[in-house]
Amino acid sequence: MTTFSLEPLLVVEDSNADFRVLKRLLRQMDVQNPIYRCQTGDEALELMYQTGRYHTSEVAEAAPRPTIIMLDLNLPGTDGRAVLARLKQDEKFA
Repeated sequence: MTTFSLEPLLVVEDSNADFRVLKRLLRQMDVQNPIYRCQTGDEALELMYQTGRYHTSEVAEAAPRPTIIMLDLNLPGTDGRAVLARLKQDEKFA
């Protein structure tokens, strides 16, 4: 029997209400992938680059890089457009 792990999804959303609605919709669509959440653009970049609170090996293993990112463009601080531009410039994420 072959076992596989589902790739995680990352939702970058500062609104708790919007995140709850999106998570409910994903579950209704029977999405089984783990869903990680970041509330700021800076936190999303830390997760993607495994820096800050995500720099230790235990945390990096527990929160592998997502294959799909759902990104709110209007975030406080580093907004979604800046996050997207930074990730697009890095060939690791191309």
